Amino acid sequence: MAKRKTLGVGVVGTGWVAGAHVENFQQIEGCEIVAMCSRSKKRAQERIDELGLGGTKAKAGATAYGKYDAMLNHDGLDIVAICTPHPNHPAETIKAAKAAKHIVIEKPVAMNRLDLRKMVAAVKKAKVKTSVCFELRFGGLFKNLSAIIEQGLLGEIYYAESSYYHGIGPWYKQWEWNIKKRMGGDALLTAGCHALDALIALMGSRVTEVAAMSNTSKNNPLKYEYDPNSVAILKFASGAIGKVATSIECRQPYYFPIMLQGEKGTVRNEKISTTQWPGLKAGQWATIPTVLPDSGDVSDHPYLGQLQYFVDCIRSRKRPTNDLAACSHVHEVMFAIDKAIKSRKTVKVPRTPGA
Repeated sequence: MAKRKTLGVGVVGTGWVAGAHVENFQQIEGCEIVAMCSRSKKRAQERIDELGLGGTKAKAGATAYGKYDAMLNHDGLDIVAICTPHPNHPAETIKAAKAAKHIVIEKPVAMNRLDLRKMVAAVKKAKVKTSVCFELRFGGLFKNLSAIIEQGLLGEIYYAESSYYHGIGPWYKQWEWNIKKRMGGDALLTAGCHALDALIALMGSRVTEVAAMSNTSKNNPLKYEYDPNSVAILKFASGAIGKVATSIECRQPYYFPIMLQGEKGTVRNEKISTTQWPGLKAGQWATIPTVLPDSGDVSDHPYLGQLQYFVDCIRSRKRPTNDLAACSHVHEVMFAIDKAIKSRKTVKVPRTPGA
């Protein structure tokens, strides 16, 4: 049997999230971090040393780059992990696609619809594989909820809701740039997108129209340049309705609740009530052992499952379910929600051309 080619991984960005990508790729058999890139080559080298990616007498270490184009030309580079601030993602994705690299893209992939559509077109033309970092799909709760739906324990779902509550303040390593409108975007783009993605993926149906509102609490000391709280009502193509709420100024522990209501039962995080289990009385919950998404620390996010799945898709030449084309719909919904907030009207959600 021929030996499998080692996949070389280059990480652009040297922050908190980049470290999580490095640590998880290192756990995947057949992957090697071969490069890191920052605006400062010195900073890239410092991060390589901090993460233990330096070379030895027997093995060359990762190479530091101060120019993204130079990293894309690195010999043996197969995968680019984009871990830079949000506005950088479109240009970096397009360049990586043109360089024929497979791409991991941190969320949000784009801050506006035009950039999103350019990215989708570039990736489609290059025929490279992509993985969008909606990594909570790969956690225990999401897997359990997916299995519950597949087993028919809820029947046809007619209502669903998911929320993202995470008090993000100065303790958060990306806070200084994330609070700026041009960098963070809005509450959904910078954080609540995880809740929206989870809901859309679980429902297995497109969102066709949205209505939404947002606000900031009085005398808020965090100085966000955009409303850190929002709530959106969704209409699905299936006929179901849903709600997604986001708050990143709340004073409480991280909380990521999901509830799905169907004709045969309801599930609320690890609790289920269903007519399909004999002995489970109406109005009674059963508890399902699972791992809940209860931390906003990127070190606790299930990146390993996401990245292992991506590597498996590259090797088997299968399309990832969380690729850019698939996840473009989540972003189209977010852009429609932003328009609904500004216009105070119900907004229809368009399809991304080519997705």
